[in-house]
Amino acid sequence: MKDRVRQRSPIQSQALSSQNVFVILNPVAGNVNADAVSSYLQQFFISQNWDFEIYQTSGQDDVHAIIVEKINAGITLVVAIGGDGTISEVVNGLALSNIPLAIIPLGTGNIIAHELGIPFDLEEACALIADHRHKIRHLDLMQVGDRYFISHISLGIYSLIIGSIRPEDKRRFGRLVYIWEAIRRLLQRKRWRFNIRIDSSTLSIRASLVLVANAGAVGLSSLRWGEHISPDDQHLALCIIKGETLSDYLRLLWNMARNRHYTDKNITYFNAKQHISIETKQDLPVRADGEIIGESRVSIQLVPTAINIITR
Repeated sequence: MKDRVRQRSPIQSQALSSQNVFVILNPVAGNVNADAVSSYLQQFFISQNWDFEIYQTSGQDDVHAIIVEKINAGITLVVAIGGDGTISEVVNGLALSNIPLAIIPLGTGNIIAHELGIPFDLEEACALIADHRHKIRHLDLMQVGDRYFISHISLGIYSLIIGSIRPEDKRRFGRLVYIWEAIRRLLQRKRWRFNIRIDSSTLSIRASLVLVANAGAVGLSSLRWGEHISPDDQHLALCIIKGETLSDYLRLLWNMARNRHYTDKNITYFNAKQHISIETKQDLPVRADGEIIGESRVSIQLVPTAINIITR
């Protein structure tokens, strides 16, 4: 991945009087009607007198290379339309640049949109982009090898739940498919041994889930992995869940819904300022931003203030 100069500044308002916009549109994301969205965007950008290009992904695209090429050609704003997977791909092209990212969340989970309070309505999301009162938040990223991730990296039951859900089921049943698959997996009562390094400390623990959270949002309603987790606090949160029975998880969900995470005996938190590595001898997928990136081990580096995102 090419080195880039990072330009840091505080959260700020930014007027968008003249823009050269590049749009990445995932036409198969959860709630996308690609033709209708493209038509609306064209009218919107024309009304703003902005130059623009709309690119629809095919699933075989090198989004990182495409965005780097567009940055070199002089784009001033990137708009990502789709779900968390689309956002993650786009982030890899924009990381450590000073080009802002606007999100129009039309996927199924939309974790980052939940986290940042970005509108889920197409018209409202576009209005936010054009509003000179909007802010830009400088979010941290998680680096694994030469790739960046923005929300969660996990091993254990959560990875298995997400990994077993087919894209067509997500489009057909929406968030209900996550609940059904979660109940099915949780009834299996599985835990695994994990060896973990957090900065300079180490621990070995049996757990059903080890999750590194850069974003606190779960993606379901207002549930969060922890109220203390923020994507721009220059920390990574390690969440270790030891639940074994369905009642353990129902109690945990109840405490999460009431923002009483720390009262639950089945969840433990650690904070990392630089690095987290996780390893298990079991054959468990490593899942990052909804994508399987490996098996049984992962090494994660915190990259502070690495991506600029338009928010309220």
